[in-house]
Amino acid sequence: MAASKVPQSCSLGIKVQTGTNAAGSAVYKTFNFSNVKVDATDQDVYDVAIGIGSLQTYPVSAVTRLDHANIINQ
Repeated sequence: MAASKVPQSCSLGIKVQTGTNAAGSAVYKTFNFSNVKVDATDQDVYDVAIGIGSLQTYPVSAVTRLDHANIINQ
């Protein structure tokens, strides 16, 4: 029997650099968005993240996609 993945949920994280601290190191904040469609393509998720990021005052440093799935044995 082969195991297969059954998608359950997906979320998006947009990391922005909000400034620097006293030591000169970058300070970041991450905005998280849940309920992303599990069948959304990576390109679509990225495009949405960049679109949301363009509305922010701070520059986007990273885009993260987190998928959760169950693995079942068929």
